[in-house]
Amino acid sequence: MNKRKADIFQFLLIIGIFCSAAIISSFVKFKIDLTADDRYTLSKSTLTFLDSIQTPIYVRVYLHGEFPADYRELEENVGDLLAELNSESHGMIEYEFIDPYEEQDEKKRNEIFQALKEKGLNFSNITFERNGAKSNKYIWPGALLEINGKEVPVNFLKSEIALDNAQMLAYSSSNLEYEFMSTIHRALKRSKPIIGVLEGHDELNGKQLARLVFSLKDNYNIFPVKLTNDSTGKEDIDALTENLEGNLKMNKYDLLIVPGPKDTISDKEIYLIDQFIMNGGRTLWLIDGMKLNLDSIKNGETTIGIANETGLNKALYEYGVRINRDLIIDFQGAPIFLDAGPLGTQRSCEERTNYFFPVITSEKNAHPISANLDPILTQFPSSIDTVNSNPAIKKSVLLSFSQKSKQLRSPARVGLELLRFNLDYFNDDKNANKILGVLLEGNFKSALFDILPEDLKTNPTLMYKSESGFNKMIVIADPDIAKNQIQYSSGKWYPMPLDLHLDTIPAGCLDQYSNPIFTQKYDNSDLLNNCVNYLLDNNALIDIRSKRIIVRKLDKVKISHQKNYWKTLNTVSPLFLLAILGTVLVYSRKKRWTKLN
Repeated sequence: MNKRKADIFQFLLIIGIFCSAAIISSFVKFKIDLTADDRYTLSKSTLTFLDSIQTPIYVRVYLHGEFPADYRELEENVGDLLAELNSESHGMIEYEFIDPYEEQDEKKRNEIFQALKEKGLNFSNITFERNGAKSNKYIWPGALLEINGKEVPVNFLKSEIALDNAQMLAYSSSNLEYEFMSTIHRALKRSKPIIGVLEGHDELNGKQLARLVFSLKDNYNIFPVKLTNDSTGKEDIDALTENLEGNLKMNKYDLLIVPGPKDTISDKEIYLIDQFIMNGGRTLWLIDGMKLNLDSIKNGETTIGIANETGLNKALYEYGVRINRDLIIDFQGAPIFLDAGPLGTQRSCEERTNYFFPVITSEKNAHPISANLDPILTQFPSSIDTVNSNPAIKKSVLLSFSQKSKQLRSPARVGLELLRFNLDYFNDDKNANKILGVLLEGNFKSALFDILPEDLKTNPTLMYKSESGFNKMIVIADPDIAKNQIQYSSGKWYPMPLDLHLDTIPAGCLDQYSNPIFTQKYDNSDLLNNCVNYLLDNNALIDIRSKRIIVRKLDKVKISHQKNYWKTLNTVSPLFLLAILGTVLVYSRKKRWTKLN
């Protein structure tokens, strides 16, 4: 009898523990993320922002219904994220999933589809198997966020380049937090920061910067800027700043991008940029140290690289950097296809490393701007030295070349024959691992203080300022890092994705390759977006964007050959384990009762 009471007490105790754990878990949120890429953990900046939200946000997700397993996984990832956003925002973010196909009337359903399209959601036409037959279906992988009475779209499937289905969905899953949070940030902002892009000195043009501008336009207003008045031909003193009452000056732009000038910038124009910086304007300098005749190189000829005299060297030196008059080649370069000569009646083609196009990889403990990025493509870059040690300026290296890089000083002979050299050519350069990009933060002194006449310094109209408050600038010695390729098709020019580099296979070698265009993906767009976000104090987006989810694809060949084996194993193994467990339990009970009797 005592034994029976003990068993009942033990049973009730176990039930009580489970019930208590269930009750506690409903009040206390606890989660452990064991994934290597932290895919189920919100970034610190997101948590901080969610805690500060005061505006109710309602999310309607239209990725819901009957579709293949990989899309259901994306739906589950969206649900998990929104549940966490709801919890961390203390209920300020609410959500629901809606299946557009719940409407049985086809006409009304099409009206819903049209309304979703007009509100900015993109649909996808997917093909999948159902009951042994192929079916097509339109799905809406996106959501509408209702904030302050306005509806803002969030599309989950976003990529500038073509990806297969698994890659696209994995890429979308890794970007869910960024897409939602950047949309919320944008919707809650009263106004967008303004970015000016410098023109008038043979910089990269609008077509070449189209993809960069497109990637920034959701969060920023972007305008071209000329420092010289076209009608008068003279410098426009109000190009970057404007005078206010009470001897105050205000910048017209929050950030100025200087995208690779090749012509000289005059002293008066440098004065305008300098005073823009002194008044708190942020700057992103993309400057070449050398100029090259690219047509000669494309034609297989040798050219001479000469110094790119922009007139900015003195100003940049005063701010803390020097762009060297050199060209950096690197054994760690992008692929290139070259015609290797005749091969019988055909042409031989070989793939080599393009040392003139160094590929920069993220280093351990890198600055958040350049951390966790895929390789960055550069084209005929130069190097940077940090100079003018001013204790008020903090300098952080963002990008640097590999240990197998080499410095060619101006004037330098440049030609494709250099690509024939092997690794030994790069082993003896003491100037390897030089800097490509650097961040400067602190209180900058005017670059013109020592040379500007005293009467101009004290001129009340100019309102010259000799030192800035806390400011930031980034200097990268390669403007091509922001340059997208342009493709001609059907009588029109189209800007190609910034992250995609196309290399044309030589015509005589096409029999060796199925596609005349070789494509390689890089992360230039994310790098430049991080630069702009950091300079404009939008650090939260950098933290979120740096997350990467690794795609671990199943081997389709193994699945095809071993499908029946794994089906059988997964079916039989649980039954076999249950049989063993049952046998052990029966034997132990029999043995136990035998002893008692």
